[in-house]
Amino acid sequence: MLGASHRTRWITSAVALPLLAGCIWAGGGWMFALALAASLAGLWEFAGLFPGTGFAARAASLALGALMLWLARRHGPGAALAVPLAVFWLEEFARLFGLFKGAPRWFLPAALLYVPGSLLFLPGFGPGETALVIAAVMACDTGAYYAGSLIGGPKIWPSISPRKTWAGSAGGLAACMAVCAAAGALWGAAPAGVYALLGAALAVASQMGDFMESAMKRAAGVKDSGNLLPGHGGLLDRVDGLIPAILVYALARNLTQLP
Repeated sequence: MLGASHRTRWITSAVALPLLAGCIWAGGGWMFALALAASLAGLWEFAGLFPGTGFAARAASLALGALMLWLARRHGPGAALAVPLAVFWLEEFARLFGLFKGAPRWFLPAALLYVPGSLLFLPGFGPGETALVIAAVMACDTGAYYAGSLIGGPKIWPSISPRKTWAGSAGGLAACMAVCAAAGALWGAAPAGVYALLGAALAVASQMGDFMESAMKRAAGVKDSGNLLPGHGGLLDRVDGLIPAILVYALARNLTQLP
């Protein structure tokens, strides 16, 4: 019998997954709205992981994050990624005059690159591409969980993520490669080896993203990045592996020939 926490997780998933699937299928403005909402929520949670981040810095991150999504939609990712670079130089220039004392250094450019800097690519993917990236990351998480639980064995990085094992990592890699290979066989036009390599790259990126967020939470002394998703924690707890996987796919998508 499921406990209360597991029931809450299932209820949240039952609401969120159809919404996600609907936005992927509709694409266009719906996918843009989803990426924008996720970016703003993620930026707010990211600020909470850095003590000393005041309301002004949080508000600035939300405004600049929205600007990045708008620029990416109108002028492409290159125009959007110029924003965190400009913010970096402006912040460094302002510090020469003694401004921003006490605020975390490079918070704004780091936040913008970490959250909207990745999610802004999603609206430009086709429905099949978006579904593949998300399914690959979910398969990696699931494969890692069950392989790690059933096999156990040596830990990868116990000081950062005490439960993750090498067996789990291998299981996640295998599951991710299997999903990508199946997608390639069904819908792709590239050689089969391309999709296997894509799955391996997405699995590595996803697991590295998981470790990165775990390290940030451990440094901040918190268990979850937030409580936006009941039973799951914060938004960043759910998309930590997806964030770098999106970037990997954005680099590789010309090779995949997916719809």
